[in-house]
Amino acid sequence: MNNEKYEISIVCCYYNEINILKKKFEKFISDRKKFNFSNEIIIADNNSSDGTVDFLSGIVNQNIENLKVIFNSKNLGKGGSIRKCTEIASGKYIAIFDIDEYCTDDLVSGIQILKKGNVDLLIGSRLLRNKIFLYKKNYYGVVFFTKLINFIFKTNLSDSAGATKIFRKKKFDEINIFTNGFDFEFDLICKFAKLNYLIDEYPVKYSPRTFAEGKKIRAIRDGIKILITILLNFLTSKKSILKTL
Repeated sequence: MNNEKYEISIVCCYYNEINILKKKFEKFISDRKKFNFSNEIIIADNNSSDGTVDFLSGIVNQNIENLKVIFNSKNLGKGGSIRKCTEIASGKYIAIFDIDEYCTDDLVSGIQILKKGNVDLLIGSRLLRNKIFLYKKNYYGVVFFTKLINFIFKTNLSDSAGATKIFRKKKFDEINIFTNGFDFEFDLICKFAKLNYLIDEYPVKYSPRTFAEGKKIRAIRDGIKILITILLNFLTSKKSILKTL
């Protein structure tokens, strides 16, 4: 059954992000008016305790068109929240988007690319334009994991960790994916690559924030999880990746 109502479902996940929301959410909604494609926004809060829940509750009361908010009773992790949002999404494509470090103009560019081709997963690369990273450990981690994925799965990526990822929902619904943290997005790439789904990149603008400003990924802790996820996908058969229809 085809339940596609929109060209794209934009998924945004938050955990204790009140400062970012106060600074950038209104602009995000304003920028949305210039989108030249049908869309819905699905927001998931991961049981925040800093006022984010109250802020998002106020957003719900504004009755913004085609906007849904999920309030998780516990922190499901970024990947867990994305999966939960995808379950209720009605878009042909799902866009993972962070309003804190990325530009809405790039969503428009991404959709234009998707309309011209048959891409299953489009990644916004921060390394095709300017290499702006605040933390060397994070940069070297991105380079290492990207090269590893390219070697194992025969891809040709520059930035596997780019947070703007737009993927075809129909393809996503075909696979088993259970990761819940930041490793989710690497899991997504590896599974799409292993199944020979078409993956492409395009340059995006990137304005990194510091840990003091709320950045949450940790190079060592999350890096180990990401490495395990990549290797497990290498060892897993295609048959195990696909859901039983």
